[in-house]
Amino acid sequence: MLKQNVPKDKRDKTWSILEKEIQLGAKNKDGSFALAGKWKKFAGAEKGYKIFSVDNRWIKNNLCVYFGHGGHGMVHEFIPLDEIWISSHHYKEGRNYVSDCPCKIRKKGLKVSRNFFRSTVLHEITECEEMKKGRNYWKSHHKALEKEKESGLLPHPFDDR
Repeated sequence: MLKQNVPKDKRDKTWSILEKEIQLGAKNKDGSFALAGKWKKFAGAEKGYKIFSVDNRWIKNNLCVYFGHGGHGMVHEFIPLDEIWISSHHYKEGRNYVSDCPCKIRKKGLKVSRNFFRSTVLHEITECEEMKKGRNYWKSHHKALEKEKESGLLPHPFDDR
């Protein structure tokens, strides 16, 4: 059983409002909508989800400036509900704290490790499943972080050295 120590959400309230709107609207998504391109590569399937390796830089420039290392349809309105997107690289552009990768890595532009990719898949599936049950993003995210730590794939969810 996961120990759930969820810190108080101290972010600007706009984030929780936006997250809730996307979560509530997810049930009305057009099931025929799916984005495709060179930036998105099929990596496998797991627990009913299609897993894609995606170019985070392309996503930040074209879809969402705050896209992190992974995403799913309960958090990002442009991702179908049966897809999980995982960034292929850590990017540190030096632009700002919203768009830069917060991870501890060896060098700029580093491809994510196999364990980092697997850990992020676990995180995104856990988070998405929790949100589908009606749990808010903040609590779902922290449950997913605990699940990542429990897996032992990485020393810490943001450490890919």
